[in-house]
Amino acid sequence: MEIRQTSDSYIDEVRESDPLEFETLFKNFSEVLYNYANYYLHDMEAAKTVVNDTFLRLWNGKHRPLYVKPYLYRSVKNACLNYLSQHKNKVVLKEFAELEMLSDGAINFDHNDETTDKLIFLEKVISNLPAKRQLVFKMFRFDELSYAEIAELLNISVRTVEDHLAKSMQFIHAQAKHLVDRKLTNT
Repeated sequence: MEIRQTSDSYIDEVRESDPLEFETLFKNFSEVLYNYANYYLHDMEAAKTVVNDTFLRLWNGKHRPLYVKPYLYRSVKNACLNYLSQHKNKVVLKEFAELEMLSDGAINFDHNDETTDKLIFLEKVISNLPAKRQLVFKMFRFDELSYAEIAELLNISVRTVEDHLAKSMQFIHAQAKHLVDRKLTNT
């Protein structure tokens, strides 16, 4: 995903010239922001509400961020923290089907080719990382945020970000070692 660095007038230009570009902005960031919000809230419906409200505030608001991506992350994080403080006494119960799926830990996928198998394997390995390490890894590898941006968004040091990424890569390499060994013996 491309990092969009924008001028102060970017949102104004989008709103005035082509609302579809704002929709594209939403499509590019909404899914990852839903997951980011869900990390804090542990409630996907609440996470979607928080993210959607953040985009509405961006669309309707007077504040024009210089960099849209870090602004969205920071806004979603702040909205999640506000949500948590307002709902701190509310107990959230997961649906029985969701609990069953989580306890099984297995989801059946249709395997079309070797690349799909590798991607599914990689997703499964990443999902086995501790929650914070998984979030740091995804923010760096998939969202292309810098160490400094991740550190600021998660209120951790840059060194901690480096440590999370190094340990993530060690874990992923250790889990994928059998793929490399199998390739060497099959040729």
